[in-house]
Amino acid sequence: MNYTIFIKSIKYGFVLISIIIILLIILNNLSHKTEKTPSQRISSNDFKSISQVLHKPTFMSIDNKKQPFKVMATKATRYKSEPNIFNLDKPTGEIKSGEEMFFLSGDFGIFNKEVQQLKVEGNVKFKNQDNMIFKTSEMYFDFKQEILSGKKKVKGKKDNSIIVSEGFKIINKGEKIFFTGKTKLTLVKN
Repeated sequence: MNYTIFIKSIKYGFVLISIIIILLIILNNLSHKTEKTPSQRISSNDFKSISQVLHKPTFMSIDNKKQPFKVMATKATRYKSEPNIFNLDKPTGEIKSGEEMFFLSGDFGIFNKEVQQLKVEGNVKFKNQDNMIFKTSEMYFDFKQEILSGKKKVKGKKDNSIIVSEGFKIINKGEKIFFTGKTKLTLVKN
């Protein structure tokens, strides 16, 4: 009699284990169906807002005084919602004023093509052909009004002279330079 109880318990045990295994298989398959595959994770809806991605774009135009300027980047992204605004990676710029050239560079930028304004952020540098250089973390340039400005700390250097300020405004491509906030100027005679 003990033998029959043992056989019956093994029989019901195997049935119970079989049911548990079948349930685990079903649950495992359901979890794989709901999990997205890598190709499904990025759907076409994710790209509906992106209109265009440009590699190494160059935007060229002239300002009010018919002087050329150029804005370049390693990559520019334009969105359908704002077709005249480009998000720039590693933007650079060249601005000509008379015979003198000015150069601008940074880590990130936003260029509004319609109103011809550029905002550059990150490790921003503005320099001329000689040895004048300004370094800051954020800079705005309005090509139409020819105003370059920034409200973040700026450090400028020419020859051995140094200026440190809380902000700045450069008008007419360097003809007038205003420093705002606390400013420290060190002049060194050559």
